[in-house]
Amino acid sequence: MSHSQEKFDNSEKSVDVEIGPMPVGADPTVVDEQTDDPHMHRALKGRHVSMIAIAGTLGTGLFLGSGKALADGGPVGAVLGYLVVGLLVGLMMYSLGEMMVYDPSAGGFIEFTSRYVDPALGFAAGWQFWFQTAMTVPTEVVAASIIIQYWDKNTDHLPIYVTVILLGVIAINLAGVKYFGEFEFWFASLKIVTIIGLVIMCLVVDLGGAPDGDRRGFRYWRDSPFNSNYLDLQPPSKARFLGWWAVLTQAAFSYGGMEGLASICLEAENPRVTMRTAVRAIFYRIVVLYIVSLWLVGMCLAPNDPHLLQANAAATGTAAESPFVVVITTSGIKVLDHIINAVVLTSAFSSSNEFLYSSSRALFMLAQEGQAPRIFAKILPSGIPIVALGFTSLFSLLAYLNCGSGGASEAFNWLSSITTLGSMLTWMGIALAHIRFYRGMKAQGLSRDVLPFKSWVQPWGAWVVLISFIIIAFFSGWTALLHNDFDASGFFSAYINIPFVILLYFGYKFVRKTKIVSLMEMDVTTHYVEGSVVRSKLATL
Repeated sequence: MSHSQEKFDNSEKSVDVEIGPMPVGADPTVVDEQTDDPHMHRALKGRHVSMIAIAGTLGTGLFLGSGKALADGGPVGAVLGYLVVGLLVGLMMYSLGEMMVYDPSAGGFIEFTSRYVDPALGFAAGWQFWFQTAMTVPTEVVAASIIIQYWDKNTDHLPIYVTVILLGVIAINLAGVKYFGEFEFWFASLKIVTIIGLVIMCLVVDLGGAPDGDRRGFRYWRDSPFNSNYLDLQPPSKARFLGWWAVLTQAAFSYGGMEGLASICLEAENPRVTMRTAVRAIFYRIVVLYIVSLWLVGMCLAPNDPHLLQANAAATGTAAESPFVVVITTSGIKVLDHIINAVVLTSAFSSSNEFLYSSSRALFMLAQEGQAPRIFAKILPSGIPIVALGFTSLFSLLAYLNCGSGGASEAFNWLSSITTLGSMLTWMGIALAHIRFYRGMKAQGLSRDVLPFKSWVQPWGAWVVLISFIIIAFFSGWTALLHNDFDASGFFSAYINIPFVILLYFGYKFVRKTKIVSLMEMDVTTHYVEGSVVRSKLATL
Protein backbone atom coordinates (compact mmCIF):
# COMPACT_ATOMS: atom_id res chain seq x y z
CA MET A 1 0.00 0.00 0.00
CA SER A 2 1.44 3.38 -0.99
CA HIS A 3 2.03 6.26 1.40
CA SER A 4 -0.69 8.25 -0.37
CA GLN A 5 -3.39 5.72 0.38
CA GLU A 6 -4.35 4.07 3.65
CA LYS A 7 -7.10 1.62 4.63
CA PHE A 8 -9.05 2.35 7.78
CA ASP A 9 -10.54 -0.65 9.54
CA ASN A 10 -13.10 0.86 11.88
CA SER A 11 -14.76 -2.42 12.85
CA GLU A 12 -17.78 -1.51 10.76
CA LYS A 13 -16.39 -0.95 7.29
CA SER A 14 -13.11 -0.46 5.48
CA VAL A 15 -12.63 2.65 3.39
CA ASP A 16 -9.79 3.45 1.00
CA VAL A 17 -8.86 7.03 1.72
CA GLU A 18 -6.66 9.36 -0.27
CA ILE A 19 -4.59 11.17 2.31
CA GLY A 20 -2.24 13.15 0.10
CA PRO A 21 1.55 13.17 0.16
CA MET A 22 3.43 11.87 3.18
CA PRO A 23 4.52 14.79 5.40
CA VAL A 24 8.20 15.59 5.33
CA GLY A 25 10.20 13.62 7.87
CA ALA A 26 7.43 11.11 8.58
CA ASP A 27 8.57 7.52 9.08
CA PRO A 28 5.73 5.00 8.78
CA THR A 29 7.97 2.20 10.10
CA VAL A 30 8.28 3.77 13.54
CA VAL A 31 5.81 2.14 15.88
CA ASP A 32 5.43 2.31 19.62
CA GLU A 33 8.33 0.83 21.62
CA GLN A 34 10.33 0.14 18.43
CA THR A 35 12.35 3.35 18.50
CA ASP A 36 14.83 4.76 20.96
CA ASP A 37 13.74 8.32 20.16
CA PRO A 38 11.73 10.03 22.94
CA HIS A 39 8.08 9.52 22.05
CA MET A 40 4.59 9.35 23.49
CA HIS A 41 3.42 5.83 24.28
CA ARG A 42 0.14 4.70 22.77
CA ALA A 43 -0.87 2.84 25.92
CA LEU A 44 -4.47 4.05 26.36
CA LYS A 45 -6.77 1.23 25.31
CA GLY A 46 -10.25 1.60 23.92
CA ARG A 47 -11.91 0.97 27.29
CA HIS A 48 -9.76 3.68 28.89
CA VAL A 49 -10.61 6.26 26.23
CA SER A 50 -14.34 5.45 26.27
CA MET A 51 -14.59 5.77 30.05
CA ILE A 52 -12.57 8.99 30.10
CA ALA A 53 -14.87 10.38 27.39
CA ILE A 54 -18.00 9.48 29.33
CA ALA A 55 -16.99 10.45 32.87
CA GLY A 56 -13.34 11.51 32.96
CA THR A 57 -13.81 15.20 33.81
CA LEU A 58 -17.09 14.66 35.65
CA GLY A 59 -16.57 16.37 39.00
CA THR A 60 -18.27 18.82 41.28
CA GLY A 61 -20.10 20.49 38.37
CA LEU A 62 -22.87 17.88 38.38
CA PHE A 63 -22.75 16.59 41.96
CA LEU A 64 -22.69 20.05 43.57
CA GLY A 65 -23.26 22.71 40.88
CA SER A 66 -26.53 21.22 39.69
CA GLY A 67 -28.11 22.40 42.94
CA LYS A 68 -27.50 26.01 41.97
CA ALA A 69 -28.96 25.32 38.52
CA LEU A 70 -32.10 23.89 40.13
CA ALA A 71 -32.47 26.87 42.47
CA ASP A 72 -31.86 29.44 39.72
CA GLY A 73 -33.89 27.95 36.88
CA GLY A 74 -36.43 25.70 38.58
CA PRO A 75 -36.80 21.99 37.72
CA VAL A 76 -37.85 22.53 34.10
CA GLY A 77 -35.48 25.46 33.58
CA ALA A 78 -32.53 23.43 34.87
CA VAL A 79 -33.25 20.49 32.58
CA LEU A 80 -33.81 22.74 29.55
CA GLY A 81 -30.65 24.73 30.29
CA TYR A 82 -28.48 21.62 30.56
CA LEU A 83 -30.20 20.14 27.51
CA VAL A 84 -29.53 23.20 25.33
CA VAL A 85 -25.87 23.49 26.35
CA GLY A 86 -25.50 19.71 26.18
CA LEU A 87 -26.69 19.67 22.57
CA LEU A 88 -24.29 22.49 21.72
CA VAL A 89 -21.38 20.67 23.38
CA GLY A 90 -22.39 17.50 21.55
CA LEU A 91 -22.28 19.35 18.22
CA MET A 92 -18.89 20.77 19.19
CA MET A 93 -17.55 17.29 19.96
CA TYR A 94 -18.81 16.01 16.60
CA SER A 95 -16.93 18.86 14.92
CA LEU A 96 -13.79 18.03 16.88
CA GLY A 97 -14.35 14.32 16.27
CA GLU A 98 -14.34 14.67 12.48
CA MET A 99 -10.97 16.42 12.61
CA MET A 100 -9.20 14.34 15.26
CA VAL A 101 -10.34 10.95 13.92
CA TYR A 102 -9.15 12.02 10.46
CA ASP A 103 -5.79 13.18 11.82
CA PRO A 104 -5.12 11.78 15.33
CA SER A 105 -1.41 12.57 14.96
CA ALA A 106 -2.17 16.29 15.10
CA GLY A 107 -1.72 18.39 18.21
CA GLY A 108 -5.45 18.46 18.89
CA PHE A 109 -7.43 21.61 18.26
CA ILE A 110 -4.25 23.66 18.89
CA GLU A 111 -2.81 22.39 15.63
CA PHE A 112 -6.19 22.39 13.88
CA THR A 113 -6.76 26.10 14.55
CA SER A 114 -3.20 26.86 13.37
CA ARG A 115 -3.51 24.77 10.22
CA TYR A 116 -7.08 25.62 9.21
CA VAL A 117 -7.48 29.22 10.44
CA ASP A 118 -4.36 31.14 11.48
CA PRO A 119 -1.17 30.17 13.38
CA ALA A 120 -1.85 33.15 15.63
CA LEU A 121 -5.24 31.70 16.58
CA GLY A 122 -3.61 28.34 17.32
CA PHE A 123 -1.18 30.12 19.63
CA ALA A 124 -3.97 32.01 21.41
CA ALA A 125 -6.27 28.98 21.63
CA GLY A 126 -3.48 26.75 22.91
CA TRP A 127 -2.32 29.06 25.68
CA GLN A 128 -5.92 29.86 26.61
CA PHE A 129 -6.71 26.14 26.93
CA TRP A 130 -3.55 25.52 28.93
CA PHE A 131 -4.40 28.38 31.29
CA GLN A 132 -8.01 27.23 31.63
CA THR A 133 -7.11 23.63 32.48
CA ALA A 134 -4.12 24.58 34.64
CA MET A 135 -6.40 26.79 36.77
CA THR A 136 -9.03 24.06 37.02
CA VAL A 137 -6.54 21.68 38.67
CA PRO A 138 -6.20 23.67 41.93
CA THR A 139 -9.93 24.41 41.83
CA GLU A 140 -10.75 20.69 41.92
CA VAL A 141 -8.00 20.03 44.49
CA VAL A 142 -9.50 22.63 46.80
CA ALA A 143 -12.97 21.15 46.23
CA ALA A 144 -11.67 17.69 47.15
CA SER A 145 -9.96 18.98 50.31
CA ILE A 146 -13.05 20.88 51.47
CA ILE A 147 -15.27 17.87 50.82
CA ILE A 148 -13.29 16.03 53.50
CA GLN A 149 -14.52 18.65 55.97
CA TYR A 150 -17.90 16.97 55.78
CA TRP A 151 -16.32 14.61 58.32
CA ASP A 152 -13.45 16.73 59.70
CA LYS A 153 -14.58 20.24 60.64
CA ASN A 154 -11.11 21.41 61.71
CA THR A 155 -10.00 23.93 59.07
CA ASP A 156 -6.41 23.75 60.34
CA HIS A 157 -6.20 20.35 58.65
CA LEU A 158 -7.01 21.83 55.23
CA PRO A 159 -3.33 22.30 54.17
CA ILE A 160 -2.66 18.66 54.99
CA TYR A 161 -5.49 17.47 52.78
CA VAL A 162 -4.39 19.79 49.95
CA THR A 163 -0.85 18.39 50.17
CA VAL A 164 -1.95 14.76 50.14
CA ILE A 165 -4.30 15.28 47.20
CA LEU A 166 -1.70 17.24 45.21
CA LEU A 167 0.95 14.57 45.77
CA GLY A 168 -1.52 11.88 44.69
CA VAL A 169 -2.50 13.68 41.49
CA ILE A 170 1.10 14.44 40.49
CA ALA A 171 2.23 10.90 41.31
CA ILE A 172 -0.43 9.37 39.04
CA ASN A 173 0.62 11.63 36.16
CA LEU A 174 4.28 10.76 36.75
CA ALA A 175 3.55 7.03 36.76
CA GLY A 176 2.89 6.99 33.02
CA VAL A 177 -0.11 7.08 30.74
CA LYS A 178 -0.84 3.37 31.18
CA TYR A 179 -1.43 3.79 34.91
CA PHE A 180 -3.21 7.09 34.37
CA GLY A 181 -5.64 5.37 32.02
CA GLU A 182 -6.26 2.50 34.43
CA PHE A 183 -6.88 4.87 37.32
CA GLU A 184 -9.32 6.98 35.32
CA PHE A 185 -11.09 3.89 34.02
CA TRP A 186 -12.00 2.62 37.49
CA PHE A 187 -12.90 5.99 38.95
CA ALA A 188 -14.99 6.85 35.89
CA SER A 189 -16.76 3.52 36.36
CA LEU A 190 -17.44 4.44 40.00
CA LYS A 191 -18.95 7.78 38.96
CA ILE A 192 -21.21 6.14 36.39
CA VAL A 193 -22.41 3.46 38.81
CA THR A 194 -23.06 6.13 41.45
CA ILE A 195 -25.08 8.35 39.12
CA ILE A 196 -27.14 5.40 37.91
CA GLY A 197 -27.74 4.52 41.57
CA LEU A 198 -28.78 8.11 42.32
CA VAL A 199 -31.18 8.08 39.37
CA ILE A 200 -32.81 4.92 40.72
CA MET A 201 -32.88 6.42 44.22
CA CYS A 202 -34.59 9.59 42.96
CA LEU A 203 -37.14 7.50 41.07
CA VAL A 204 -37.94 5.52 44.22
CA VAL A 205 -38.27 8.71 46.29
CA ASP A 206 -40.47 10.31 43.64
CA LEU A 207 -42.80 7.32 43.62
CA GLY A 208 -43.17 7.39 47.41
CA GLY A 209 -40.77 4.57 48.30
CA ALA A 210 -38.65 6.64 50.72
CA PRO A 211 -39.13 6.49 54.53
CA ASP A 212 -41.25 9.68 54.42
CA GLY A 213 -43.75 7.92 52.10
CA ASP A 214 -44.37 11.12 50.11
CA ARG A 215 -45.33 10.42 46.51
CA ARG A 216 -44.13 13.53 44.72
CA GLY A 217 -44.84 12.70 41.07
CA PHE A 218 -44.58 15.83 38.91
CA ARG A 219 -45.66 18.10 41.76
CA TYR A 220 -42.74 20.53 41.50
CA TRP A 221 -42.76 20.52 37.71
CA ARG A 222 -46.41 21.54 37.86
CA ASP A 223 -46.25 24.06 40.75
CA SER A 224 -42.98 25.88 39.97
CA PRO A 225 -41.41 24.73 36.69
CA PHE A 226 -39.35 27.94 36.41
CA ASN A 227 -38.02 30.34 39.03
CA SER A 228 -40.41 33.31 39.06
CA ASN A 229 -38.46 35.00 41.90
CA TYR A 230 -34.97 34.94 40.45
CA LEU A 231 -33.02 37.85 42.01
CA ASP A 232 -36.42 39.42 42.84
CA LEU A 233 -36.74 40.62 39.25
CA GLN A 234 -40.03 41.93 37.92
CA PRO A 235 -42.14 41.02 36.07
CA PRO A 236 -42.08 37.25 36.82
CA SER A 237 -41.68 36.42 33.13
CA LYS A 238 -38.38 38.31 33.14
CA ALA A 239 -37.24 36.47 36.27
CA ARG A 240 -38.12 33.10 34.74
CA PHE A 241 -36.20 33.79 31.53
CA LEU A 242 -33.10 35.20 33.22
CA GLY A 243 -33.14 32.40 35.80
CA TRP A 244 -33.08 29.92 32.93
CA TRP A 245 -30.34 31.92 31.21
CA ALA A 246 -28.20 31.68 34.36
CA VAL A 247 -28.44 27.90 34.08
CA LEU A 248 -26.65 28.06 30.72
CA THR A 249 -23.47 29.38 32.32
CA GLN A 250 -23.69 26.82 35.12
CA ALA A 251 -24.15 24.07 32.55
CA ALA A 252 -21.12 25.30 30.60
CA PHE A 253 -19.05 24.91 33.77
CA SER A 254 -20.36 21.37 34.28
CA TYR A 255 -19.60 20.31 30.70
CA GLY A 256 -16.15 21.92 30.70
CA GLY A 257 -13.21 19.67 29.89
CA MET A 258 -14.85 17.43 27.29
CA GLU A 259 -12.66 18.96 24.59
CA GLY A 260 -9.60 17.64 26.45
CA LEU A 261 -10.36 14.32 24.79
CA ALA A 262 -8.30 15.58 21.84
CA SER A 263 -5.16 15.41 24.00
CA ILE A 264 -5.60 11.66 24.29
CA CYS A 265 -5.02 11.23 20.53
CA LEU A 266 -1.29 11.41 21.22
CA GLU A 267 -1.35 8.35 23.46
CA ALA A 268 -4.39 6.34 22.38
CA GLU A 269 -4.03 2.84 20.99
CA ASN A 270 -5.52 2.58 17.50
CA PRO A 271 -6.70 6.22 17.80
CA ARG A 272 -8.99 6.27 14.77
CA VAL A 273 -11.21 3.56 16.21
CA THR A 274 -11.01 4.56 19.87
CA MET A 275 -11.55 8.27 19.21
CA ARG A 276 -14.59 7.66 17.03
CA THR A 277 -16.13 5.42 19.69
CA ALA A 278 -15.33 7.99 22.39
CA VAL A 279 -16.98 10.85 20.48
CA ARG A 280 -20.15 8.79 20.07
CA ALA A 281 -20.11 8.04 23.81
CA ILE A 282 -20.47 11.77 24.54
CA PHE A 283 -24.17 11.45 23.72
CA TYR A 284 -24.68 8.98 26.58
CA ARG A 285 -22.79 11.21 28.98
CA ILE A 286 -24.99 14.18 28.17
CA VAL A 287 -28.32 12.35 28.17
CA VAL A 288 -27.85 9.84 30.99
CA LEU A 289 -25.41 11.50 33.36
CA TYR A 290 -26.76 15.04 33.16
CA ILE A 291 -30.24 15.31 31.69
CA VAL A 292 -31.83 12.23 33.28
CA SER A 293 -30.28 12.85 36.70
CA LEU A 294 -31.35 16.52 36.71
CA TRP A 295 -34.80 15.57 35.48
CA LEU A 296 -35.37 13.16 38.37
CA VAL A 297 -33.76 15.25 41.12
CA GLY A 298 -36.00 18.13 40.02
CA MET A 299 -39.02 15.86 40.52
CA CYS A 300 -37.94 15.08 44.10
CA LEU A 301 -36.91 18.52 45.28
CA ALA A 302 -38.62 21.91 45.16
CA PRO A 303 -36.37 24.68 43.78
CA ASN A 304 -37.28 26.86 46.78
CA ASP A 305 -36.66 24.10 49.34
CA PRO A 306 -35.03 25.87 52.34
CA HIS A 307 -32.41 23.10 52.65
CA LEU A 308 -31.36 23.61 49.01
CA LEU A 309 -31.31 27.41 49.27
CA GLN A 310 -29.37 27.31 52.54
CA ALA A 311 -26.84 24.86 51.08
CA ASN A 312 -26.20 27.04 48.03
CA ALA A 313 -25.99 30.20 50.11
CA ALA A 314 -23.38 28.60 52.37
CA ALA A 315 -21.40 27.30 49.34
CA THR A 316 -19.72 24.75 51.58
CA GLY A 317 -18.25 22.68 48.77
CA THR A 318 -19.28 19.52 50.61
CA ALA A 319 -21.98 16.98 49.90
CA ALA A 320 -24.35 19.13 51.97
CA GLU A 321 -24.51 21.39 48.91
CA SER A 322 -25.51 18.57 46.59
CA PRO A 323 -29.19 18.40 45.58
CA PHE A 324 -28.93 14.61 45.69
CA VAL A 325 -27.94 14.75 49.37
CA VAL A 326 -30.75 17.22 50.10
CA VAL A 327 -33.17 14.68 48.59
CA ILE A 328 -31.64 11.94 50.76
CA THR A 329 -31.80 13.90 54.02
CA THR A 330 -35.28 15.40 53.47
CA SER A 331 -36.77 12.03 52.57
CA GLY A 332 -35.39 10.38 55.71
CA ILE A 333 -32.78 8.06 54.17
CA LYS A 334 -29.87 7.33 56.53
CA VAL A 335 -26.10 6.91 55.90
CA LEU A 336 -26.36 7.39 52.12
CA ASP A 337 -25.24 11.02 52.35
CA HIS A 338 -21.81 9.88 53.59
CA ILE A 339 -21.49 7.49 50.67
CA ILE A 340 -22.34 10.25 48.19
CA ASN A 341 -19.81 12.55 49.84
CA ALA A 342 -17.12 9.89 49.37
CA VAL A 343 -17.97 9.58 45.68
CA VAL A 344 -17.95 13.38 45.23
CA LEU A 345 -14.48 13.33 46.83
CA THR A 346 -13.19 10.73 44.37
CA SER A 347 -14.78 12.58 41.44
CA ALA A 348 -13.04 15.83 42.39
CA PHE A 349 -9.74 13.97 42.74
CA SER A 350 -10.25 12.26 39.38
CA SER A 351 -11.14 15.55 37.67
CA SER A 352 -8.03 17.28 38.99
CA ASN A 353 -6.00 14.34 37.72
CA GLU A 354 -7.62 14.59 34.29
CA PHE A 355 -7.13 18.36 34.01
CA LEU A 356 -3.45 18.09 34.99
CA TYR A 357 -3.02 15.54 32.21
CA SER A 358 -4.80 17.76 29.65
CA SER A 359 -2.92 20.93 30.61
CA SER A 360 0.50 19.26 30.52
CA ARG A 361 -0.24 17.76 27.08
CA ALA A 362 -1.47 21.14 25.85
CA LEU A 363 1.84 22.72 26.85
CA PHE A 364 3.72 19.84 25.20
CA MET A 365 1.76 20.35 21.97
CA LEU A 366 2.45 24.10 22.02
CA ALA A 367 6.17 23.33 22.30
CA GLN A 368 5.90 20.84 19.45
CA GLU A 369 4.39 23.61 17.30
CA GLY A 370 7.12 26.07 18.26
CA GLN A 371 4.61 28.22 20.14
CA ALA A 372 6.16 27.57 23.56
CA PRO A 373 9.79 27.05 24.64
CA ARG A 374 11.04 23.81 23.07
CA ILE A 375 12.18 22.49 26.44
CA PHE A 376 8.51 21.73 27.19
CA ALA A 377 8.64 19.09 24.42
CA LYS A 378 11.13 16.97 26.40
CA ILE A 379 9.87 13.39 26.91
CA LEU A 380 11.16 10.74 29.30
CA PRO A 381 11.70 7.16 28.05
CA SER A 382 8.45 6.32 29.87
CA GLY A 383 6.61 8.72 27.52
CA ILE A 384 5.98 11.47 30.07
CA PRO A 385 6.42 15.12 28.96
CA ILE A 386 8.31 15.76 32.16
CA VAL A 387 9.09 19.48 31.83
CA ALA A 388 5.55 20.38 30.72
CA LEU A 389 4.11 18.30 33.55
CA GLY A 390 6.48 19.79 36.14
CA PHE A 391 5.82 23.38 35.07
CA THR A 392 2.04 22.90 35.00
CA SER A 393 2.14 21.18 38.41
CA LEU A 394 3.60 24.37 39.91
CA PHE A 395 0.28 26.12 39.25
CA SER A 396 -1.48 23.47 41.29
CA LEU A 397 0.16 25.06 44.33
CA LEU A 398 -2.42 27.85 43.99
CA ALA A 399 -4.68 25.46 45.88
CA TYR A 400 -2.89 26.62 49.06
CA LEU A 401 -4.39 30.10 48.58
CA ASN A 402 -7.61 28.69 49.95
CA CYS A 403 -5.81 27.85 53.20
CA GLY A 404 -4.81 31.46 53.84
CA SER A 405 -6.69 34.63 54.69
CA GLY A 406 -10.08 35.50 53.33
CA GLY A 407 -8.49 37.87 50.83
CA ALA A 408 -6.31 35.14 49.35
CA SER A 409 -9.27 32.81 49.18
CA GLU A 410 -11.35 35.45 47.41
CA ALA A 411 -8.54 36.06 44.92
CA PHE A 412 -8.29 32.36 44.23
CA ASN A 413 -12.05 32.02 43.72
CA TRP A 414 -12.01 35.00 41.35
CA LEU A 415 -9.20 33.42 39.36
CA SER A 416 -10.86 30.01 39.17
CA SER A 417 -14.22 31.45 38.06
CA ILE A 418 -12.82 32.35 34.64
CA THR A 419 -12.61 28.69 33.60
CA THR A 420 -16.24 28.65 32.42
CA LEU A 421 -15.69 31.41 29.86
CA GLY A 422 -12.42 29.71 28.94
CA SER A 423 -14.31 26.56 28.01
CA MET A 424 -16.73 28.49 25.82
CA LEU A 425 -13.88 30.29 24.04
CA THR A 426 -12.22 26.95 23.36
CA TRP A 427 -15.48 25.54 21.97
CA MET A 428 -15.81 28.57 19.68
CA GLY A 429 -12.28 28.01 18.41
CA ILE A 430 -13.01 24.36 17.65
CA ALA A 431 -16.19 25.30 15.76
CA LEU A 432 -14.34 27.95 13.74
CA ALA A 433 -11.55 25.49 12.91
CA HIS A 434 -14.10 22.96 11.65
CA ILE A 435 -15.91 25.55 9.52
CA ARG A 436 -12.61 26.40 7.84
CA PHE A 437 -11.68 22.70 7.55
CA TYR A 438 -15.00 21.98 5.82
CA ARG A 439 -14.60 24.91 3.43
CA GLY A 440 -10.97 24.00 2.70
CA MET A 441 -11.89 20.42 1.76
CA LYS A 442 -14.67 21.71 -0.48
CA ALA A 443 -12.44 24.30 -2.16
CA GLN A 444 -9.77 21.70 -2.89
CA GLY A 445 -12.28 19.18 -4.22
CA LEU A 446 -11.71 16.68 -1.42
CA SER A 447 -14.81 14.61 -0.72
CA ARG A 448 -16.03 14.21 2.85
CA ASP A 449 -16.22 10.49 2.13
CA VAL A 450 -12.50 10.36 2.98
CA LEU A 451 -13.32 11.08 6.62
CA PRO A 452 -13.23 7.94 8.80
CA PHE A 453 -15.80 9.63 11.04
CA LYS A 454 -18.41 11.77 9.33
CA SER A 455 -21.28 13.50 11.09
CA TRP A 456 -24.58 14.34 9.40
CA VAL A 457 -24.90 17.55 11.47
CA GLN A 458 -22.17 19.33 9.49
CA PRO A 459 -21.59 21.99 8.32
CA TRP A 460 -24.46 23.73 10.09
CA GLY A 461 -23.61 22.11 13.44
CA ALA A 462 -20.34 24.04 13.77
CA TRP A 463 -22.09 27.31 12.86
CA VAL A 464 -24.73 26.73 15.54
CA VAL A 465 -21.99 26.12 18.13
CA LEU A 466 -20.03 29.22 17.16
CA ILE A 467 -22.99 31.63 17.09
CA SER A 468 -24.65 30.21 20.23
CA PHE A 469 -21.58 30.37 22.46
CA ILE A 470 -20.77 33.88 21.26
CA ILE A 471 -24.20 34.95 22.51
CA ILE A 472 -23.99 32.99 25.79
CA ALA A 473 -20.47 34.25 26.53
CA PHE A 474 -21.40 37.86 25.70
CA PHE A 475 -24.22 37.86 28.27
CA SER A 476 -22.47 35.68 30.87
CA GLY A 477 -21.68 38.62 33.18
CA TRP A 478 -24.97 40.47 32.95
CA THR A 479 -25.77 40.10 36.67
CA ALA A 480 -22.90 42.49 37.48
CA LEU A 481 -24.93 45.28 35.83
CA LEU A 482 -28.22 44.60 37.59
CA HIS A 483 -27.93 46.90 40.58
CA ASN A 484 -26.82 50.46 41.20
CA ASP A 485 -23.55 49.24 42.72
CA PHE A 486 -21.48 47.95 39.82
CA ASP A 487 -19.93 44.55 40.67
CA ALA A 488 -16.49 45.13 39.16
CA SER A 489 -15.03 41.86 40.44
CA GLY A 490 -17.88 39.79 39.04
CA PHE A 491 -17.81 41.64 35.73
CA PHE A 492 -14.09 41.25 35.11
CA SER A 493 -14.04 37.60 36.21
CA ALA A 494 -16.78 36.95 33.65
CA TYR A 495 -14.94 38.59 30.74
CA ILE A 496 -11.21 38.69 31.54
CA ASN A 497 -10.45 35.78 29.19
CA ILE A 498 -11.58 37.77 26.16
CA PRO A 499 -8.89 40.52 26.27
CA PHE A 500 -6.39 37.82 27.26
CA VAL A 501 -7.10 35.86 24.06
CA ILE A 502 -7.18 39.03 21.93
CA LEU A 503 -3.80 40.09 23.29
CA LEU A 504 -2.31 36.66 22.59
CA TYR A 505 -3.73 36.58 19.07
CA PHE A 506 -2.65 40.03 17.89
CA GLY A 507 0.64 39.89 19.81
CA TYR A 508 1.67 36.68 18.06
CA LYS A 509 0.37 37.98 14.75
CA PHE A 510 2.43 41.16 15.10
CA VAL A 511 5.64 39.34 16.05
CA ARG A 512 5.40 36.42 13.59
CA LYS A 513 3.59 38.27 10.80
CA THR A 514 1.10 35.43 10.34
CA LYS A 515 -1.80 35.47 7.91
CA ILE A 516 -5.15 33.73 7.75
CA VAL A 517 -4.62 30.49 5.86
CA SER A 518 -6.20 30.58 2.41
CA LEU A 519 -8.58 27.78 1.49
CA MET A 520 -6.48 26.61 -1.45
CA GLU A 521 -3.21 26.60 0.51
CA MET A 522 -4.72 24.93 3.57
CA ASP A 523 -3.23 21.57 4.54
CA VAL A 524 -6.31 19.33 4.67
CA THR A 525 -4.39 16.06 4.37
CA THR A 526 -3.97 13.71 7.30
CA HIS A 527 -0.51 13.34 8.80
CA TYR A 528 -1.30 10.15 10.68
CA VAL A 529 0.44 6.89 9.72
CA GLU A 530 -1.12 3.73 11.12
CA GLY A 531 0.90 2.49 14.11
CA SER A 532 3.08 5.60 14.31
CA VAL A 533 3.89 7.48 17.50
CA VAL A 534 4.35 11.16 18.34
CA ARG A 535 8.03 11.90 18.86
CA SER A 536 9.49 14.90 20.63
CA LYS A 537 10.69 17.58 18.22
CA LEU A 538 13.19 18.69 20.86
CA ALA A 539 15.62 16.06 19.56
CA THR A 540 15.57 17.63 16.08
CA LEU A 541 17.03 20.94 17.28
